[in-house]
Formats: sequence, C-alpha cells, structure tokens
Amino acid sequence: MTIRVNMFSVDPNVSSSVTITDISQTRVTLSWSVGQTKIVNTTSVHYRTTDSEEWNSVSVTDTSHTVTSLQPGTKYQFYVKITSYGKSSSSQITTATTGKVVASFVM
Repeated sequence: MTIRVNMFSVDPNVSSSVTITDISQTRVTLSWSVGQTKIVNTTSVHYRTTDSEEWNSVSVTDTSHTVTSLQPGTKYQFYVKITSYGKSSSSQITTATTGKVVASFVM
C-alpha cells in the first residue's frame, strides 16, 4: 500500500509591492500576488490618507481590489495583508494621489 501526501506552502507570501493599476478622482485600483501560497484564509486591503493615524480596511477575495469613495486630490497610503492558517504577511506601503476635480463653467 502506498500513501501519497501532497505538500504545499501554508506560509503566506504577499508580494512586497502592490501595483496601482488605475486612479481616478474617487477610486484607486490595486493588484498584488500571493506567490507560492496555496491556501489564503483572509485577504484585506488597508488604506488611509497620509495625514491620518488610523487605517481603514476591507476584506477581499481576489488579488485585486478597487477602493472607492475616496476624496479627490488626496494622497493615500495602501497595503495588503494575507493570512494563511494563522500566519500573516503584509506588503510594503504604496502611495497614490487621487485626481483633482476640475471646475467647469457653463455659459
């Protein structure tokens, strides 16, 4: 009788950097990879304005996410945290500035 055991990594490994793929006046889209991690229990995106001490977070289920309802012309910081079987890994912090509102006048 042969018993075969498949081994896989449970140590989470989020890529060290998060890529910003789109920026608008009120949203920023981020993407990242989880490397060789086979099972990810939770993933969260954390963000704040650069003048804030408090981080906001949102749970996600994919390797990209669009953070919405942001303020135009504001500088934000972002990072991603993944957890696998009680062990966690966080990306480096990345910064983006949302687009400014351009005033228009109708005559």
